[in-house]
Amino acid sequence: MLTAVVLLAVVPAGVILLLGIVARAVAAQRVNALVVQYTPPRGSTVFRDALLVDADRRAPSAALIDLAVKRKVRLIAGAPGTREPVGVELVDGAMLTADETALLEMLFGPEHTGTRLRRFSADRRALAGRLKTLLLNTEHALARDGLIAERRASWPGTTLTVLAYLGMLVEGLFIVFALIGGELPALIATLIALAATIATIFITPAWWRRYLPAATPIREHLAGLRRYLEVAEADRLRALQSPSGAELRSDATAPPPHGDADGEASAPLARFHLNERLLPYAVLFGLEREWIAKLKLEAETLSHTNLATLGDLVEVTADIAVAIDAVGSVVELTAAVGDLVDGAGAVVEGVGGIFETFGS
Repeated sequence: MLTAVVLLAVVPAGVILLLGIVARAVAAQRVNALVVQYTPPRGSTVFRDALLVDADRRAPSAALIDLAVKRKVRLIAGAPGTREPVGVELVDGAMLTADETALLEMLFGPEHTGTRLRRFSADRRALAGRLKTLLLNTEHALARDGLIAERRASWPGTTLTVLAYLGMLVEGLFIVFALIGGELPALIATLIALAATIATIFITPAWWRRYLPAATPIREHLAGLRRYLEVAEADRLRALQSPSGAELRSDATAPPPHGDADGEASAPLARFHLNERLLPYAVLFGLEREWIAKLKLEAETLSHTNLATLGDLVEVTADIAVAIDAVGSVVELTAAVGDLVDGAGAVVEGVGGIFETFGS
């Protein structure tokens, strides 16, 4: 019986497990970061870049945080542990792009209720459906731009999953026969095959996007950006900083040419703006807490400079950190938003209300 188990259970289980590992490696479509990058890809958006790094679940929260970093909205969270909704306030004078307006409309759609956190409620399910639609629309746009294939690769995952379930059926029969016949070696071998079959189901991706050659430069840029974000706590960060690569927020933040006192103060301020701009991408890569800690350290350094005032330059990071702590996870951020209000505190209803706010 042991021979039959090896030929009909162990060997097939090992083969499909190997194929599952190969499928996962192929699905990753990894790219190498040729150089460290300090800025997002030119002309792209956080939402589009999220799909190019397979960070779909984090895309809505990263895009919302991007709006906060750009000073277009402000996140207002209750005290940690209170389970209150996170308020979103439109900043006076901010101009929203079509993609940003679409995101807010998806978050605050017709089924939205801001009275309490949307946890396991019908409203939460409606939100998930709207965000899925936004992701699909973005995916179609990437396909039209020639960055990804129109169809996802799904047949390998489907085929291996079907084979795995058939294998589990055969292995279940062998377990019964081994127990009845008292065949301990056959039983152990069958259990090993069963473990490999179950592992195949978890390892094999159900589907993956097929990235086209045109997407390679962008994905390499994003990989380089991740390298920069991953050294947030290291002293090498300053050594990696490239004066030519660091895009300053405005001419007002650039250090004066003669290195006077104002120049000494504006250099760390410019670096803070650069790093704050990358916070949405830290969310995409799952590095938001490390990067927020880095920004807090830079803000503390700025507080000891000779700058006359910092205004709201460091408040955005604090608001985002409080909002994430209040909901427990950055992935939960979009599911925890409450009402959308304008600068006067009036609730904005739907996309029409957003246009009215900026058209007045």
